[in-house]
Amino acid sequence: MNTEVDRKIAVILVADVVGYSKHMERDENATLKAYAECEKLLKTCLKKYKGSIFNTAGDSALAEFPSAVNAVECGVAFQNDIKKRNESDKTEVKLEFRIGINMGDVVKKEGNLFGDGVNIAARLEALAQPNGISISKSVYDLVVPKTKMTFNDLGVQKVKQNEFHAFDILLDPSQKRTLKTKSSSMLPILGAVAVALVVMVGVFYFSKSEEVTTKKGVISSKPLVFVSSIDSSRLSDDDKKYVEGITGNVISSLSKSKSIRLVPTKTVQSFEKNEISSEQLFKTHGIKFLVSSSLQIVDSDARVNIEISDLEKKQIVISSIKDLKLTSIFEFQDKFGESILSEFLVNILNQKGLYESYFSWRETPISTQQLVQYVNFRSEMGKWTEEGFVNASTILSEMKKWPGPSKPEDWLVQDTWLNFYGMAKKKIPINQDNLKKLKRELDKTIEIKPSPENYASRAFLSLGMQMINCKEAFQDLELAHRKAGNADSYGHASFVYGRCGDSKKAAENARNAFDLLQVDTNWRATTRLAFRLYEDNQIEEMYSLLERVTEAVDIPVSILALLAYDKLKNGDEEAAKYYFSKAKANRYSKNILAQAIYNKDIRDDAITTLDSFKY
Repeated sequence: MNTEVDRKIAVILVADVVGYSKHMERDENATLKAYAECEKLLKTCLKKYKGSIFNTAGDSALAEFPSAVNAVECGVAFQNDIKKRNESDKTEVKLEFRIGINMGDVVKKEGNLFGDGVNIAARLEALAQPNGISISKSVYDLVVPKTKMTFNDLGVQKVKQNEFHAFDILLDPSQKRTLKTKSSSMLPILGAVAVALVVMVGVFYFSKSEEVTTKKGVISSKPLVFVSSIDSSRLSDDDKKYVEGITGNVISSLSKSKSIRLVPTKTVQSFEKNEISSEQLFKTHGIKFLVSSSLQIVDSDARVNIEISDLEKKQIVISSIKDLKLTSIFEFQDKFGESILSEFLVNILNQKGLYESYFSWRETPISTQQLVQYVNFRSEMGKWTEEGFVNASTILSEMKKWPGPSKPEDWLVQDTWLNFYGMAKKKIPINQDNLKKLKRELDKTIEIKPSPENYASRAFLSLGMQMINCKEAFQDLELAHRKAGNADSYGHASFVYGRCGDSKKAAENARNAFDLLQVDTNWRATTRLAFRLYEDNQIEEMYSLLERVTEAVDIPVSILALLAYDKLKNGDEEAAKYYFSKAKANRYSKNILAQAIYNKDIRDDAITTLDSFKY
């Protein structure tokens, strides 16, 4: 048995986000997206200064450097990059980092580093100020004669069991501070850190005092996704290095989608450590999808096995195999994350058949990043606001720059819908020339591809702009649904039948569209079905549909108004007051309700009733 311990002297940099948990509580998706942007800045600095990450913990990273000077210059460059990012008006979530740098004795095991050299770097990170860098004396002695940086001597500090002489790098004069030496008074400072870094056998765990979140997850149209740690049991010790940080990378990739919420990496680690069952993940924590994956490596080839389970339905919805090439660790991790994101975008967040239908003309396969743009384009179109129109226009302009051959008519479907959107929101004039152009575009889409969604689109948009009558619109719908349609075509048909007074067929088509969606982004299909059921006097089924939605954090204003109206009609003023006050708090207006209700009698009565409601 080989008992030799692989020891060496290493320069270790630890970087950690300040107040990460609070950012996640405010907006998980935005925070994950922001962290992914910061992570990219860090990787750029690491590449320039020859640093390499050997461990991560969701919101923190540990890196090794060949020299102390390189580590310090990388830390300073990264903090400067973060400062520039935070000063930009375009930055939605402004993350701050603490950095600790130490040089000391470490032990290398299975591609990871641990020991006092790493522990003290972690303590220095905890000691550092937000946007600051703290270094040990061993690093200070090497870099002070070789740099022009300003340092502040903090004296000897004792944090937990570690005692060390620390210095701040003063990136700004305001960072100068005085700390008591060798004192337990450091504990209040450390208490401000959300999670202390504890390095145990090369893996980051929660400290014992940290409470595991057990409360029920919030109800939202954006499903909660749990990305489990990758199964590396079949890998050799050498190949396990590819697994380090891969879960965090997958979460960063999935955060690019605006249609899902993600369980933070540290919570994933805690749940796995406590062996939380799949049933508990759904029932107790509201987690909808579980992503599991395993990795096989042979020479320079890797095979990724991906399995995505719907915990609510207790079934596997995706099981696929991806073959990837092993290049650099970071490039491999990026491709791994994109593989899982692609599965979500194509097979869960958007129907695969629908996606293939709209882009079957492309000779060059669409990348995951391009698919993100397309899904976000649809999301902006679905908002049905002036802001949504502007955002969708911007995204479509970027989509038209995709590499590969394309002709103007290839984008005709998207252009046509955007023109209709613009006219509906009075961003484009509604005149004879623009209406004739819209009709030509709709006819051309069917000439190019007579698909269900193109026939149904022509019926929807032509009727919406009063260019055809109901009989002509019905003819297009018959052509659309000679065979099975898709979520888009059934949704458009629901509009046409509803506007033309056939509440039964409107509800039937709305149900078809709803049933075809794995994920109902922003409750759009749910809202459409609820109103069509109400107009068809299927009130009990409507309430059954909305049972979970009524307490959702992102419940549509129109649903709240509809419920308030129905409760008033049935004499339940308390319930009506509850729903209508929530609607008012979320910017209720008559127009919102008027657009959602197609039956004129119900619409007029609902608006009048709510206008006169004194709550």
